[in-house]
Amino acid sequence: MRVLRGWWRNSRSRRRANMAATTTTLLTRSFINFLSISSPLSLQVPLRSFHTSLTACKYPNWKMIKEVKHRKIVKEFAFERMNINALRKNKIIPPAIQEIADKEIHALPRKSSISQLHKRCMLTSRPRGLVTRWRLSRIVWRHEADYNKLSGVQRAMW
Repeated sequence: MRVLRGWWRNSRSRRRANMAATTTTLLTRSFINFLSISSPLSLQVPLRSFHTSLTACKYPNWKMIKEVKHRKIVKEFAFERMNINALRKNKIIPPAIQEIADKEIHALPRKSSISQLHKRCMLTSRPRGLVTRWRLSRIVWRHEADYNKLSGVQRAMW
């Protein structure tokens, strides 16, 4: 019988290999779960962490996920914030009511303000150089325009 040398020699490397195998198994199960159609007969595997969740598959990185949550909060509180701001800025109503409206605005979450929102590229999550109409960074926008993937945009030629 031949003695294994090198990679499998000590117990630490065996533990690392086992850990890698279980991680691969978990990722495979979550991917199968992602692809499978939900039915009472199919086995559902619970998703355990951020990296194996369905949300992580949609967006390029965690900053983009954070921005999407921020957008949801802004949308949720937009109507209420608009009404309270109208009361605050109205010069006709008494100052006591304006002060109450001020307190109500400060009670709302800070992330519900649209001015706190920082736009990002939808494909790369780049925070700068955004072409607003398409929500893409200038780099991605130019690449897409070069290959005629943006409707109504043509590369300038002279």
